Order: sequence, then C-alpha cells, then structure tokens
Amino acid sequence: MELEKFIQYCKKHIKGDEKGEAQIFLDRFFVGLGYEEGLKGAGAECEFRLRDPKKRTTSFGDLVWKKKVLIEMKKSDEDLTNHLQQATSYWLKLAGDRPRYVILCNFDEFWIYDFDVSIYDPAEKLQLEDLEKRKAALSFLFPIPKTPVFGKDFEDITARAVEKLAAMFKSMVNRGVNREDALRYCLQCIVSMFAEDVELLPDKIFSRLIKECIENKVSTYDLIGGLFREMNTSGITPAGKYEGVDYFNGGLFEKILPMELTEYEITMLDFSASHNWRNVNPAIFGTIFEKSLELDERHKLGAHYTHEIDIKKIVDPVIVQPWIEKIENAETLDELYNLLDELTTYKVLDPACGSGNFLFVAFKELKLIERNIISLIKGRSTKREDAKRLLNFFNSYHFVNTNQFFGIDIKPFAVELAKVTLMVAKEVSWYETKVAFDNKFKPLPLDNLDKNILCVDSLLDDKNNERNWPQVDAIIGNPPYQGKRNMGVEFGADYVNKLRSVFTEVPGRADFCVYWFYKAHKALKDGGYAGLVGTNTITQNYSREGSLDYIIKHGGDIFNAYQSFTWSGEAVVHVSIVSWIKGKFKGSKILYTQENEKSDLEIHYVSEINSSLSLEIDLTSVKNLACNTHPKVCFQGQVPGEDGFFISPKEANRLIKKNKANKEVLKPHLIADDLLSNINAQPSRFCIDFTGLPIIEAASYKDAFKIVEEKIKPLKKEAADKQVEENKTILKRDPKAKTNKHHISFYNKWWQLAYGREDLLDKFKTIKRYIACSGVSKRNIFEFVSTDIIPNAAVFAFCFDDDYSFGIIQSLVHFEWWKARCSTLKGDMRYTSNTVWNTFPWPQNITIKQIEKISNLSKELRDERNKAMKKNNLCLRDLYRTVEQHGKNPVKDLQNKLDIAVMEAYGIKTEKEILQVLLNLNLEVAKQEQSGKEVIKPGLPNWVKNKKDYVSSDCVKYIELD
Repeated sequence: MELEKFIQYCKKHIKGDEKGEAQIFLDRFFVGLGYEEGLKGAGAECEFRLRDPKKRTTSFGDLVWKKKVLIEMKKSDEDLTNHLQQATSYWLKLAGDRPRYVILCNFDEFWIYDFDVSIYDPAEKLQLEDLEKRKAALSFLFPIPKTPVFGKDFEDITARAVEKLAAMFKSMVNRGVNREDALRYCLQCIVSMFAEDVELLPDKIFSRLIKECIENKVSTYDLIGGLFREMNTSGITPAGKYEGVDYFNGGLFEKILPMELTEYEITMLDFSASHNWRNVNPAIFGTIFEKSLELDERHKLGAHYTHEIDIKKIVDPVIVQPWIEKIENAETLDELYNLLDELTTYKVLDPACGSGNFLFVAFKELKLIERNIISLIKGRSTKREDAKRLLNFFNSYHFVNTNQFFGIDIKPFAVELAKVTLMVAKEVSWYETKVAFDNKFKPLPLDNLDKNILCVDSLLDDKNNERNWPQVDAIIGNPPYQGKRNMGVEFGADYVNKLRSVFTEVPGRADFCVYWFYKAHKALKDGGYAGLVGTNTITQNYSREGSLDYIIKHGGDIFNAYQSFTWSGEAVVHVSIVSWIKGKFKGSKILYTQENEKSDLEIHYVSEINSSLSLEIDLTSVKNLACNTHPKVCFQGQVPGEDGFFISPKEANRLIKKNKANKEVLKPHLIADDLLSNINAQPSRFCIDFTGLPIIEAASYKDAFKIVEEKIKPLKKEAADKQVEENKTILKRDPKAKTNKHHISFYNKWWQLAYGREDLLDKFKTIKRYIACSGVSKRNIFEFVSTDIIPNAAVFAFCFDDDYSFGIIQSLVHFEWWKARCSTLKGDMRYTSNTVWNTFPWPQNITIKQIEKISNLSKELRDERNKAMKKNNLCLRDLYRTVEQHGKNPVKDLQNKLDIAVMEAYGIKTEKEILQVLLNLNLEVAKQEQSGKEVIKPGLPNWVKNKKDYVSSDCVKYIELD
C-alpha cells in the first residue's frame, strides 16, 4: 500500500529531473518500501563520494546502501542502457561494500541488475506504476529482506539447459563419437536453438524437428542433419521442409556430420530446446567447457570458468575507462565522429581465451561505448546539416564487429566454443539494440572467426620459437593456473626445457602464468593496455621477477590491481589481478587489498603501485647477504620421497627393543602438523633414515633395510624404467635434446631418502636443539626442538641453540620481514630461505645488555607458553589462537615485551618503521660485505663471551612409549 502512495506522489509532483528531484524521489521510494524515516532510516546515503583517480576529482553515486544496493538515477525518458558502464564503475570502487544488486532508474522505469548472475541483462524491468503489484522483485530492499522473485531467471535457464546439453555431449563421446565431432554438433545445436528464438530460423523449426523425431520415431540423422546442411547453403531455402532457412556461415557449419542420436540424447536436446535461448548469456558456453572437460585435463591446462563480474575487474580499467575518458574529452562533433572511426579499428586479444568469456565481455563493452557515442552525436546534431552528415556517415560506417577480437588457445574444444561465444554475442547485440543505422547490416551469415580465434600454443610456435601475437590495442585474459612445481609433471620436461630456452628472461622457477605477463608486455605497442589474472605468486620472488618486475623495468606502469583475494571459481586459488599500460599513466592509481579471506576488500588511491602490489615499503631492491649463508644455518627438513620410509612409533619401539642398534637409523620424524597440532609437539611417525650410508652399511640394519627393500625398491625401479623409456622417445625425436634422469638417479640410491639433508644432520651433531617453524603458516610460531627429532621438508630448521637467536627469530621484526618477503600457499605464508632468511639482516650495533634482555624475555616467553599448554592440555596452534583473542593474555604480554626489546636492538621506534629500517640495514650490510668489512652475522655475535650462559635446555623432546 505504501508503494502505491509513492506512485501517486510521483505522478503528481515528480517531473523527472535528475539533479533536482533524485533525492526526494529516492527518499519517498524508501518510505514506500516501509522505512518511516526514508532512506536515512534504512542506512542508505545519497550523493555517496567516489573518487575518480584519473581526473583526481570526486564522483557521486546517487544512492549507496552498502552491501545492499547501488541506485543510479537519470532524467526521465533517458535510455538506461547508456549508463550501465558508469554504474558498474561506481560499483567497482565500492570495494568491500559492493552490493549484489544495482538499480538504474529514470523516474519511469527501474532496471534491477543481479550482479551475481549477469552484469548486462536486467533481472527485472519495472514500470513505476507496476511497483506495488510486482513488489516481490524489490523484496531484497524490505525492512525484513527476502529473496527477490524476478520475471527472468537467466541463471536457472542457463544451468539447466547447459547441464542437459553437456549430458548429451558426454553420452555421445562415451558411445564412441569422436570428441571434436560431438562438440561441433552440440555447438551447431546451440546456435540453432538461439537462432530460432531470435527469429533467424523460421517458425521454431529446430524445436519442431526435435519433436518430430521423438513423436514419429524419425531419425535425427535425416531431419536435423538436413537442417544443418541448409544452414550451410548460400541463399534462402525456397521450399520444402526447410523453407525460409537462411545461410548461416561456412565456419561452424562448414563441416556437417549428421548424427543418429540415442533416445536419451534426443530427450536431453529436447529439454534444452524448450528453454528460451533468446535471453541466454553467451558466456555460459564457458560452463559447457567446464562441465565437459575431464578433471585431469582441466587441471593440466588450468582451465577455470571466470564470472563476468570478475572479468569486468580487468575490462573496466583496461578498456572501458580509457574510452570513457576519450568520450568525456571530446568537445565537438568532429571529435566524436573520429572516436567512432577509431573504435572500429580498436583490437583486443585474449592469448589464453578458453571459451571466450573475456572476449565476450570486451565485445559487449565496446558495443556499449559505441552506443554511447552514437547517442551523444544524435543529441548534439541539432542542425539540419548535422542530421545530413549523420546519415551520410552511417552509410559507410562499419560498426564494432567480432573481427576486432582475437583469441589463442591450445585446446580445439575451447577454440570452437570461443568462436561460437563471439558469434552469438554479435547476434545478441543486434537483437537487443537494433541500432537504427545498424539495420542495413544483416545478422546473417554468422561471422567466420577461423582467422581470429586460433588453436595454437600461445607461447611457442611450430618451430619452438616465441609465438608472434597479433598487434592489438588491449590484451586481457586469465592465463593457466599451473605452479612451477607441477609444470614438468603436467607438460613434460621436454616442453618445459624448450619454454625456458626460449624465454631466457623469465626465471626457471617462475609459475606458468608468468610467461603470459612477460609476453603480453613485450607484445604491447606503446600506449597499449593490458590486464591479466594471475596466481598471487606473481607478486613473489622468481614469479614476480619474470612478470611484474619485468613490466615496470621495461616501461610499464601498473595503475589498477587486486593484491590477492580468493578466486570465485571452482579453483581453490588466490589470485592477483594486474592492469597496466606500456607508458606512463597519469593520475592516481587504484590498489585493492584484502587482509585475509574473511575480511572485506579495501580500496586505496596511491601514486605508485609497486611490483609486490603492496602498500608497504618496496623491498625489491634487497640483497642476498653472504653472512646468512656462510656458514649455512637455515635448512628445509628431509624429503623422504615415499611413504614406505615411515613406520609408526609403536613399530619403531618394537624394532629398537629387538635391536638397540636400530635406533641409529630409526628417527622421530617431525612434520609441520605435529609441531603445531600435537600435544607436546610429538612426532606421529618414525622414518627409516640411511642418509650418508652406503648400501653395505645400510643392509647391516637388517630389519629396517628389509622394510625399505620391500616397500621402496620396486617403486623406484618402476619410476626409473618409465623414465628410461620416455628418454628414448625424446632422443628419437631429437638426439640433442636434454633428458631427465631424476628417477634414474633415485633408483641408483633406492635405500636413501630422496633428500636426506646430510648437511643438516652434520650440523645437528654440534648442537642439542634447534629452532623450528612450519614452512607454511598463518602465525608467527617458533619452537626449540631436540636434534634427536628430524624435521620434515614442511618444517624449517634454524641451527641455533641460544635464547638470543630465538628471541630475534620469534620477534615481530622477523615476522614482518617474513610476511613481506615470503611466497604464499592458498593465502598462508610460505617461509622461503632464499628470499626471507638469506636477506634478513641481524642487529649490527647490539649491546651485551640488549642481548641479555632479549635472551631473558625469549626464555620467559617459552616458559609461559609451556606452562599454559601443560595446564590446559593445549597444542601450540590452540595456544596461539587464544593469543589472537581480544583481552589480556600473559603470552601476548611477553611477546609484546620481546618485540619491543628486539626493535630497540635495531633502533626501530614504531612498528611502521620496521620494513624501512630492515631494508636500509640489508643494503648497508650488503655494502659492507662487498667492501670486505666484517659484519655481524646471524646468531650470537663473535665477541660475546661465555656463550653457554645464553643456552638453556628447554625444547621439544620425543617422549618414548612405555
């Protein structure tokens, strides 16, 4: 009833002036929704400030209700389509306050967008006079919100129709139909279903043929095959069953393979055809791609469906915003006409295009930009000669078309999908907008994109040289997610070696996506823009060196980036999004950050974005310090390589009781989870460790050796034999090729652990305890561990036994360096000796009093930790979870005291100074080393006397079974 009052009020008092009446209109609207105090009572804001970094000004969103809705008002009778890009741009700038719903309103109409479903198609269009009777579409705005009920349900239509079509595809493949032929047939069906719903095929002919096949038991081979042949025949079919069928094209329909569908398959096709494909989003073809790929193929290629709104995070800054700036700067009709000409020559490339979703979004955005320019030209063509000029111009104007878009992918499946996605996108655009001057261009035949979307390796050509990419204005995309550790396994050592030999400027230990960032920048012309999604490793270590460091050092300027956030697709991965220009970007830049997975996205306007995509000090200039590696004191633990080396503590205890000598090769083996999650950090397994022993000595431990011989030797032999055969195949193709002898070498020492860390074990002979931490962690947790317990590869061992060294390593100073210099694994920090430890400088002006203070506090901290854990039966992880809670905590208090003491030793006054002081100190120590001067290396300084005074005895010890 209140909405009805709002409607009547608007009819009497509102004329539809955007600037003068928008606020009162919106306030009354909220009263109509049930908020007695209007929009303020709901918590919404009018004229919400949104910075424009390019112009260094402030824009204003008409109404923002954080995390609820963004409403953008336009004057009465305004075409709302022309303002979607502006609303989306505002939406992006809301960062962590982004709502699911966006409303465009011109006083007469309400276009409601559900950005979780589609960013282009309104979920509902409401007339002002219909608000009361169709208020279910506004129920997400009610004081007691409910799920809205929309007239259109794109997501449901898409999901159900595609699910059945994918089922048909899989059925065809499973019964022996060639995979590529089945794909082509399904795509031809998709185009046919869409075509009949937009009246490009006459009289629902495709659906009628399916019904005829089902009801009259007629073969699909004849009926549907015949339709496809007519769709591939030039001209319009003059008579017969297929009368009125126009020519589609010689691309998708160039190859016609009639199929005899099974009863199950024709039923699935019938279900799909029963939906209205007129409203379908071409980006759903990516979903077909996902559902149809086998899991192992998807993993190998890193193929993952990307939602439109995530794609916009690249397309908006890289394509839309530069064009909007050009349009806003165009003051005359001549300049607007020139922009239209420029727009039709503008080219976009996705070098890892998959099913074409990035190209689809880019196409949609350029068509919206084109529509906006045309609307401005019409609005400014007020004179007769202007109207005549407009008509003459469009007689020769070619409009934005699919031939301006280019894609590359290695999978034929993906390439065919991408072609169809773009073909249908063009037809959807024609059907939806039907721009007056565009009507002279017939929608058929479909565009042939065989020369635009290529099925090739994006990085290497047929001769294993660097692949040439088309010269374009913008490069966008989502390169494969494949970590450096798995590249050899997934693609083969031969391919990886060729890749590294061609891209010599990319570090060999960089992730796969790095090659796309590197090549994209090389391929860009001056002034060109690029935006890519990458795993967040591109901000770290070797991957950063080959990607973002390279871009910045070679004339690139990052102007919009997402530091790291959890990807919305099926892939469990944390990504970074980076947009840059080859040249200098003018104006402020935008960096989005997220403190952790559960926290909101934050937007920051900055003058520069460094290659770490960090708000912190840029640490890319740090140096490796010789004093940190000579002698080596930081080690990664053992890598057994096979589970057969492990036995239970109970079994180890039995063997040691049987023969005490077995204790020499049966070692408690500490994994990271044991250290953090077990009470008293007890190892949950033993390892049979023959590190350093020749086979004759190892065999003297008969019981242990027998276990390894039975469990390990056959596995090593099988892997070695397989590698020998693979190498024969490689050498047969290329006698000069490098071959991999990894498994062959392991078989030659099959009784040994893969990496026994003999140097670490030698170091353990000189000390009784070492400092350990989990290699991947969310928290700053270090612990002393007895050298009788051997760390696993997931544990880092620092070979110091003194309390002072523990205090430095456990301090906030070291932790901040760890966070800034580490790599990450699914959002957790990964400790890396080469980037974290090897660059971390120790205090150079330390005094004996400071050493004593740090030593005492580190011992007090551990004593308090041990007391709390023993009293409350806690593990280290549980203890530190309580430390993170608000409120006083003796462990937290002692950690704070230790942090202050260590900061004083470094001359650091506030936490904000930590990284800057450490950077300066790192460079100073490196300079001193280079000039041959002595520096203080990690550990107790050499000048400290009575070093034993700083060595206590507490540590994790193995508690033997009774």
